[in-house]
Amino acid sequence: MLKAFLSERDCPCPQCEYNLRNLQGTRCPECGEELILRVNVAEPRQKLLITGLIGLSAGCGLNGLLLIYAVIQVILSHDTGEPEFWFIIGAGFAVEGAALIAWLRAWRWMRRRPAPSRLRWALGCWLLTLIDLLIFSFNIR
Repeated sequence: MLKAFLSERDCPCPQCEYNLRNLQGTRCPECGEELILRVNVAEPRQKLLITGLIGLSAGCGLNGLLLIYAVIQVILSHDTGEPEFWFIIGAGFAVEGAALIAWLRAWRWMRRRPAPSRLRWALGCWLLTLIDLLIFSFNIR
C-alpha cells in the first residue's frame, strides 16, 4: 500500500524530507529510515509546545517592556540610569529572545518527541523565565 500511495505523489520523508515519489521499498533511500503508511492526526497535540512558547514569550515580553520603559525614561529625563539595570534587562531580552527563536525553529522537531521529553522542554522554558525574573528582582532595587 505504501508503494501504491507514493507512486503518484510527492511526499517528503518525515525524517530527512527527501522526496519519496515512486518509492520502491519500505525504506527512505536517503536516510534509510523504515517507513510505514498510517492514518494520523493532522496536527499532533501541541499543548506542551504552546506552554513553552508562552513561558519564553512572557520572559522576552517582560524584558522588552522594561527596555521600552527605560528608553522612554532616558528621553523624558535625559538620565541614562544605572548601567546594571540596562545590562540585566538587555541580557535577559537577548537570552529569552534567542531561546524563543530557537523554540520556534525547533517546533517541527519538538512535535516528534515523546510527551515526557516535550514536558521537560516546556518546563525548561518556564524555568528560564523564572530565573530571569529572579535575577532581575534580586539585582534591581
